[in-house]
Amino acid sequence: MASRSLQLETITPESFAPFGTVIDWGPELEASGRAFHILMRSEAPTGWRLAVLKVEARAVGRMEHHPDTEELFAPVSGTSVILVAEAGEWDLNGVRAFLLNRPVSLGRGVWHGNMTLSEQSTILIAENLDVTGVRVDLEEPIIAALG
Repeated sequence: MASRSLQLETITPESFAPFGTVIDWGPELEASGRAFHILMRSEAPTGWRLAVLKVEARAVGRMEHHPDTEELFAPVSGTSVILVAEAGEWDLNGVRAFLLNRPVSLGRGVWHGNMTLSEQSTILIAENLDVTGVRVDLEEPIIAALG
């Protein structure tokens, strides 16, 4: 089966901004002089969950989004890739691939999918306890490669 190939990008706060937040200790946090910072919080007591995702696929065949929750994706082991597209109507042409080498929080409704470049990888996910969403099966799988 044919596949669509995307160039693998590096996650930076600027490159990832359309999709969410890079979880990092940046200059603005350092300048505060404090050692503890809350990066995100929920005002409603909705509950939340932590999960681990084992990724063995070397291509992404489905993208999904969750309009009611932000999601933390943190690499645990292996070499993971996260594919993302902006929230809103599904747009295959808007998909980008990032090496998941640092934790990120996806914004509500951001389309996403995961693949691995290693034999397998593991990703820690934090999200609302109740998650709703939409999935789109791709006509051809998407792979990511170094440029």
